[in-house]
Amino acid sequence: MADPSSEGGDLELDTTNLRDLFAKVRGVSPKLATDLRRRLRESGDVIIAKQKATLDEPPPGNAEVTGKRLKLIQGRNRKAYARLVNKYGDKATNRRRHTGMREAIKASIKTRIVAGKTRQGITIRTDQKVAGPMARVWQSQRFRHPVFGDRGVWVIQKGQPYFWGPVYDQDTRAHVMQSVEEAVASALKEIEG
Repeated sequence: MADPSSEGGDLELDTTNLRDLFAKVRGVSPKLATDLRRRLRESGDVIIAKQKATLDEPPPGNAEVTGKRLKLIQGRNRKAYARLVNKYGDKATNRRRHTGMREAIKASIKTRIVAGKTRQGITIRTDQKVAGPMARVWQSQRFRHPVFGDRGVWVIQKGQPYFWGPVYDQDTRAHVMQSVEEAVASALKEIEG
């Protein structure tokens, strides 16, 4: 399973040896192999639908520094130290313009089947070639950026973490794993029959 980070961008579910399974299924019927690949790709649709629903929510406002606080940080050699960090509060905004960034991020979320020699599994990821670099930035809690490219005016904006919430939802994960197991079991049953 991929490491959850605030910059997240992909999820990988390990399954059985997909490379051997696809070879067996392809030997019996290429159409069956295509159907299996399609069913495995569709297993991620539940997660992707929840991620897109998060992106459909109203955009968050800006953040503003409201003060400072001490944060205890674990350093090297188990030494801890305190660091002064900003505290943020909400700042209302009036959003009249948009760039279509969230629509691009939604269009870029895909499920991919990986069945190589070294890596195998089902990967859900945002394609930065489609969504651009903001797909990673939008996942963070806050980020600083120029207002519509005007480098004279900068704001701290709240992000809209869309990726990891649906991934770590227990019900969603159980549904995805059940879909994967059913697709593999169905393919194996067809091979044996």
